[in-house]
Amino acid sequence: MILETFINLIYNAALLLSLAVVYDLIAYEESKINVFTKIYTGLIIGVIALGIMINPWTIEEGIVVDSRIILFSLGALFFGPLPAVVSTMPGILYRILMGGAGVYTGISTIITSVLWGLLWRHLHAKSKKSYNFKELYALGFVNSVSMILLMLLLPAESIWHVIRVIFLPVIVLFPLATVVLGMILVRRFERQKEKKALRISEKKYRQLSETTNDMIILHDTSGKIHYANRMALDFFGIESLEVANVSIYQYIQPADIEIAKSYAKEILEGYQGLKIYTLHAMDFQGRQRLLEISSSALEDEQGKLLLAAIRDVTDRIRTQQQKDSYANRLEILHELDSIVLETQSFAKVCSAAVVKLKRLIPFEFLTAIEIKDRKLHIVAMHKPEERYRYLSANSTYPCDDSFNLDLLRKRSFVISDTSNIKDEPGKPIRAALIQDGIRSFMYSSLIIQNELVGYLCFGSREVNGFSLEHIEIAREFANQLAIVMHHLELIQKIKDHASEMERQVLDRTRQLSEANQELEAFSYSVAHDLIAPLKIISGFCEVLRDDFGPSLKQDAIDILKTIEHTAKRMDDLIKDLLELSRMNREELHKTEIDTAKIVKEVISTVVPKDTFELEISELPPCYGDETLITQVWQNLIDNAVKFTLPASKRKIHIGSEIQANSIHYYIKDSGIGFDPTQAKAIFAPFQRLHGKDKFEGSGIGLALVKKAIQRHGGDIWAESEPGIGSTFSFSLPLMEQN
Repeated sequence: MILETFINLIYNAALLLSLAVVYDLIAYEESKINVFTKIYTGLIIGVIALGIMINPWTIEEGIVVDSRIILFSLGALFFGPLPAVVSTMPGILYRILMGGAGVYTGISTIITSVLWGLLWRHLHAKSKKSYNFKELYALGFVNSVSMILLMLLLPAESIWHVIRVIFLPVIVLFPLATVVLGMILVRRFERQKEKKALRISEKKYRQLSETTNDMIILHDTSGKIHYANRMALDFFGIESLEVANVSIYQYIQPADIEIAKSYAKEILEGYQGLKIYTLHAMDFQGRQRLLEISSSALEDEQGKLLLAAIRDVTDRIRTQQQKDSYANRLEILHELDSIVLETQSFAKVCSAAVVKLKRLIPFEFLTAIEIKDRKLHIVAMHKPEERYRYLSANSTYPCDDSFNLDLLRKRSFVISDTSNIKDEPGKPIRAALIQDGIRSFMYSSLIIQNELVGYLCFGSREVNGFSLEHIEIAREFANQLAIVMHHLELIQKIKDHASEMERQVLDRTRQLSEANQELEAFSYSVAHDLIAPLKIISGFCEVLRDDFGPSLKQDAIDILKTIEHTAKRMDDLIKDLLELSRMNREELHKTEIDTAKIVKEVISTVVPKDTFELEISELPPCYGDETLITQVWQNLIDNAVKFTLPASKRKIHIGSEIQANSIHYYIKDSGIGFDPTQAKAIFAPFQRLHGKDKFEGSGIGLALVKKAIQRHGGDIWAESEPGIGSTFSFSLPLMEQN
């Protein structure tokens, strides 16, 4: 009985395979899915279901078993809700018409199988993967168990008999049948996707092929073209591949055919992957073009083919060559400029230029000729070593005035074929060159301020050896050399003028130095000679006061005091003058100076105690002559004290600032100040901004300070406001000056 059941169910399940065949018939593009196609699909599945239900396995009267649940669950799983609902309608109607004790069970199994299929479809949608054995078997098993449980709806006397008969076949066969049919459908789904992807890929490829600016050709090893896009057809002038057996090799230049065949063989045999190379070919107009080809192997139903992407690079290569030529011209111009900066010799500039011009102009020989004193001088040349020995640098030849005038007027000209030149008795060099095989000449003038100062002469062994481009290049370099020549002449004139100016400056400096030395010697001598008479005057005044003081009237005593005071002021002035003179003569002895220590010592001797408010900031050390720097601080602090004493608020602030390469020291006071317009005049000798009856001094102190600072390579300046105070600042180099 069980064996018969297995045989009947296997026969019944075999009908399910028709679903795979039907799927091929009803397969449609996703873009064309609509309600009609879904209903159509559901009806087809319903017809298959009727075929299954017409051939059931009958267990008892009105109780039948078939594989409809497999069909309905897989239909719902793969085709969705609407086809599943439509497909169940014929099955449910047919089962109602059959009637019998199992009608409710039959209808229930149809509905539950659809629901299980839809549930599995919903759960699988989240994974976005292909259906696998586990999923399909689980669906079949759940469906089978559900079917067995629904047998409980049968009449009580039939339930256990039916379950006992169908349990093993259903539990074993239905899940396996679900897996087999499901995997067949999965494979057919995947194949449909692949076909669709292939169609899309082919469509995109053809669209890309037809819209690209490159030529696309598919050919075999014999060269037969199997496919060519519109660009390739138009380029080679092929009307249609369908009516003509066209070979790619008939368009390639004969010299390149073997190269193309060898590359094709290497690529098809797997020795090369993607191969990029260039070949010469003819276009539909018969013009020779340079093609860049990228080839790779491709295999289809026709066997191994070569896929070639072809690009016409003729214009690009020509443009690149023009760019390279222009770049070379710019490079040579730059090198000429560099040569000008490095040398003063026009001959050296020309020699360097004619060698570099060989890269741009195909000449046999080139001479650079300078016209000077109505003579031609070959200042540079480039020629084969063993030829034209009669051409030599630094040679001199007579001028041809008519030739020079013609060249000045035309700027440049070419003799394309020397065979047309008749005998020229006055031009032996050109005649010798023609005799030695020179077939064309090119001349380019060197002109400065509308005067012909030289020219370039090119010679070629070819007739029409110089093109318009060569003429342009030669003219350009001739103009550049003319500028160089003029530039070098100006440089030489400037140098000559500079030498003369330098000689005059040295002579004037020597004269000034001698005058300064004489003036300093005179000042020192005068000041030294004045000391003795002042001492005599002071001495006699002292004798008169000591010996005759009691007998002198008060007026006479006052006169003696005035004489003594004046003599003392004169003595101080002479000493300051001697000090100023000595400062210019004595050599500096520079060492590292402890500025803070010097300022402290000066303050202790100059500033009255308990009468000034002092503020001293950080004072870094400096380099200089300690004696002179000490004198600077002595004079500036003494000056600040002297002009601050009359003020109600007596304050002195001493500090410093570090600059990039120097130290700035300053002494700021709260004294009487001075007119800021006199800030520069205050450092001149004998300049006093305040009356000598109010403030003592010779007027040389600040001049001494300025001289000392300048000898150290520094600077000094002052800022002031009357009634507010003054600030004297000076700078010294941060490091020792050599």
